Amino acid sequence: VEGEVEGIHYAEAITGGAERDATLPMIVAIHGLGDSPENFAMLFAGFDRPARVILPRGLEPHEGGWSWFAFRARDPDVDALAKSIGEAADELAPAIAALAKQRPTTGKPIITGFSQGGMLTTMLAVEHGELLDHAISIGGWLPPPRWPKAKPAHAPTIVELHGDIDKAVAFGPTREAIEHLKSLGWPAELHGYPNMGHAIPPVMREEIETLLRSYIDPPPQP
Repeated sequence: VEGEVEGIHYAEAITGGAERDATLPMIVAIHGLGDSPENFAMLFAGFDRPARVILPRGLEPHEGGWSWFAFRARDPDVDALAKSIGEAADELAPAIAALAKQRPTTGKPIITGFSQGGMLTTMLAVEHGELLDHAISIGGWLPPPRWPKAKPAHAPTIVELHGDIDKAVAFGPTREAIEHLKSLGWPAELHGYPNMGHAIPPVMREEIETLLRSYIDPPPQP
C-alpha cells in the first residue's frame, strides 16, 4: 500500500500475519541515501510480530532512489549538514504524527533508519521526541550543532547500532554524540560492531528484530 500524508510519500507493510485494519504497533523505517521504501521494506520481511511498518520516501530523487538531504556525513560543512538533517526531520515529523492518528495504533511509533535514515532517526528522537518512545539508529549520527543542551521531560530511548570501521558515517563521532546524550541523563546506548562497515549484516538485523520485539511485546506479568 502506498500513500501521501503531509507532503510525504510512503509505503506501508504489515508484518506477523496481522490484518491491515487491526490495532497495531507502528514502526517508521527511514531508508538511506539512494534507497527506496520498497527495498528497505525487505529488512522487515521475516519479522514475526504483528506490526504496521511505515516506510517514508526521501524528499529528492537520487541515482535511481531517493535522498533526504544534499549533504553527506563526511561533508566538511557540519553546520550545513546539521541544518539539512533538522529540516528533513521537521518535514517528516508532521507526517509521522498524522499517520499515528489515522491508523489504529498501540502506543507511540518506534522509529528506525539506516545511514541518512539513521541520522534522521536520532534527530527525530532528540527534537521531536514527543512523537515516539523508541529510536533505533543504524549507521547514523547526530552532528554537534544539533546536540541538545538538556533532557526533555519525555526522552525516548535511543539505541545506535554502528560498525566500528564505517567509512561513510564514522564510528567515533557517533560515540561522542551518544556520550553527550548520556551525560544529560538520556536513555541512550551505542552498540558497536567490530570490523563492520556501513551495512546491515545478518547479526545486526537480528539485534534490530530483538530490540523491536522488546518494545512491542507486553512486559511479563509478575
